[in-house]
Amino acid sequence: MFKQLFDKKRDYRIFEGLRVAVMLTFVSGFIDAFTYLTQGGRFAGMQTGNLIYLMIHLSEGEWSKSLSYLVPIIVFMLGQIFTYLVRDWASKRNVHWHIFSGHILLVLLLITCILAPLNSSAIPIIILSFYASVQVDTFRKIRGVPYANIMMTGNIRSISKLLIQGIKENNHEALKKARNIAVILFSFMIGVGSSAILVNYLKEYTLYLSLFPILVLNYILYLEIRKNS
Repeated sequence: MFKQLFDKKRDYRIFEGLRVAVMLTFVSGFIDAFTYLTQGGRFAGMQTGNLIYLMIHLSEGEWSKSLSYLVPIIVFMLGQIFTYLVRDWASKRNVHWHIFSGHILLVLLLITCILAPLNSSAIPIIILSFYASVQVDTFRKIRGVPYANIMMTGNIRSISKLLIQGIKENNHEALKKARNIAVILFSFMIGVGSSAILVNYLKEYTLYLSLFPILVLNYILYLEIRKNS
């Protein structure tokens, strides 16, 4: 299966492939559902949701609860700063950023998997918000088309726009792009649903199941680097 990824002719890098995007969006949905259900209704990736809850609780005079939503927002911002600096460092040393970032994501996720069942404080939401920030800023295109692997609003907009463009102009390429982003949207929904179901049985141990897609992601990136070398 993995051999076919590299044998077929394509005009995009493997980290822009549909398989990679599907794995990332699945994990994003999985993690956001996990943090919402186990971390006091907070999201690791969807900072808009955190902002909404922050202001709702603030308007109701629940100051401490409101401020708890600042934690993932601030950590997400720190993740963006970290990603910018490390990407710049990697480019100056000819370090392949995507595979380096893939290792960072795997380590962050593994640490959270270990700590989450042992610690019910803010540690899981802190690490996972940082994880989400690194992921969303590393993987930003699918086959050359911009997409979001955490927040789905832009993807829903893109599907609608590409769909009507494809139908009205008889543009098969636009319809193909709409299909790809729709697959991504569906994978996000599957991630959310599966996490919501499994948390009822596995509690914090549910997060271990998100490691498999990231392990596969790192393996695929490694194969491409090895092939190009």
